[in-house]
Formats: sequence, C-alpha cells, structure tokens
Amino acid sequence: MEASRISAEQKIKSFEHLGFRADHVVLPPGVGRGEFREVLEGYNADPATRAIIVQFPPPRDLAPVVDGMDPAKDIDALLKGRSPYPACATAEGIYRVAEPFATDRPAIAVVGSKGFVGQGVVTMLRADGHDPMTLDHGDRLERVRDADIVISVTGSPGILTPDHIQPHHRVVIDSGFVPQADGSVRGDVRAEAYGIPQNLTPVPGGIGPVEMATLMERVVRQEVDPDVVSWKVTPGPYLERARFTADRTAAATAVTTAAVPSIAAAARLRGAAGPAAGAPPTSAQPTAAPRGPAHQTGPRPQLPPQGGGGPSR
Repeated sequence: MEASRISAEQKIKSFEHLGFRADHVVLPPGVGRGEFREVLEGYNADPATRAIIVQFPPPRDLAPVVDGMDPAKDIDALLKGRSPYPACATAEGIYRVAEPFATDRPAIAVVGSKGFVGQGVVTMLRADGHDPMTLDHGDRLERVRDADIVISVTGSPGILTPDHIQPHHRVVIDSGFVPQADGSVRGDVRAEAYGIPQNLTPVPGGIGPVEMATLMERVVRQEVDPDVVSWKVTPGPYLERARFTADRTAAATAVTTAAVPSIAAAARLRGAAGPAAGAPPTSAQPTAAPRGPAHQTGPRPQLPPQGGGGPSR
C-alpha cells in the first residue's frame, strides 16, 4: 500500500504546515479488531483530537470498527451519511476541478464510479444537477468518447488509452496514483494520450495537491474560521464540443477551398500554353498542386489506438 503511505505522509505535512500537531499511527500487519478499536476509541474520547482520518481502504475485517469513529471528527467522510461532509477530500477536489468546466451541463463520464472516491464524485455531481455517465468493471470504456469531461478514479495504470481520450474532451481528470518499482508513478491515463484532450490533470502533482488543499480548508473552517472562503479552480481554455467540431470542420473546409483555386489556375495555364513536353496528361496534373500552409490548418491527427488495462487511489 505504497500509495496509502505517501498519501498519509502528505496529510501530515499539510496539517503541520497549518500549525496543527498530527499523530501518524501505523498499526502492524494483522492487527486485531480489539487493538484497532482501542486506538480509535482513545482518539474519539480525547478532546484535543479534533479530526481523525483512517487511510482508505482499511483491511476488510477492520472496516466495521471504522463505523465507531466519532462522526464529528470524520474529516474525510469515511462514515458517508453520518459525516459532516458529503464526500471524501479527494472526491471534493475532483469535483472542484471539474465544476468550472461544467457550467453548461455537459456530458460527464466517471470511470470507477462504484469505488469509494468514485461514489463521492458521483454524489457531488448529482447534488449539483448533473447526470454523470457511470462506468465500472465490465462496462465498455469506449463510451467515454461521448463525454465532454472525463473523470477516472480506478487506480488501474493506463486503463484509458488514446483510443478512449478525444480532442473534444474539455478536461480529463486523472485521480490514479500507482507507484512503480522504478520510483515513478502512473495514473489511469496512458502517457501516449496526454496530448489529446484540451486539458489534463498530471500524475503526480494534479489531484493529490487538490485533495490536500481540500483537507486543509476543512480543518481551518472547523477549527479556525467557519466563514473561510472556499478556494476555486480557474479552468484552462477550452472549446465546447459543437464549437470544437465546427472549427475542425471549418479548418478542413479551408484546406479544400484553398486547393481548388490552385488547381483551377494550373488548369488554365496548361490550357493556354499547352502541356510541357514530356508532361503527363492534364487530368493528372492537379494531384501535385495543393500543398503548403493550407494543409497545416487541418484537424490535429489522433494518436494510433493502444491496448487497455483493468480497477482505488
């Protein structure tokens, strides 16, 4: 669970940056329910402990113990309906990145929607009036092509390939974070697809810092200033799909119309002077005419399709 360890360390740094003391309790492998419950109940009863986070996912046999957490201290929404927050900090961070790209109710796809983070993302989107397309194990991932915004929270490296990511996608939000043996980190989107969408969150350095900023805001609002103003994301530039398609069509049309006068002019010149000695028949001449700047304004070619892979952060 290297990703969980890194996430816990980043949370410790974030809270200490705000001046809070943070206890990082690492329980041994195979810890029993009784020991885990004793630790949790100790922090529940401690008035100096203002927030508790259990790194997700806990071992299956310990999950029922998590339900005994004091809901008032559940800063990362592990208790779902009993928490003061509608979703975990990662899900809220993802929602905040997506929201400024979605003011006109575009089509949104959430890949991995049944996981802990995915459920939170879907909950927040629906609360804001969206009807996201939800995709999970066994669904046809090609359906993401029909979306305007793609959110992936599977934790399966490279599951989204150039065959799934499209140039009309306003933003692709990659919440995958899987450390590799060589020290690198991979997300849900394959590297070959990075240049395709209009905007893309990087891995690492994309959603992770946004999650930390969300947690920091929550603790500040809870302990320091209940009226603190929420931070917002400024969206990158993008074209709506209709405009994007129209612009691409116009660019392709510009190539065609620019070529026609060149062909006509060449035909007139040949008609006036006659074909040069040794030249091929007139009907074959136009095929060599239209090259140059007009061709460079055409639509950006897609990268060739690659294979895919299969499921949380």
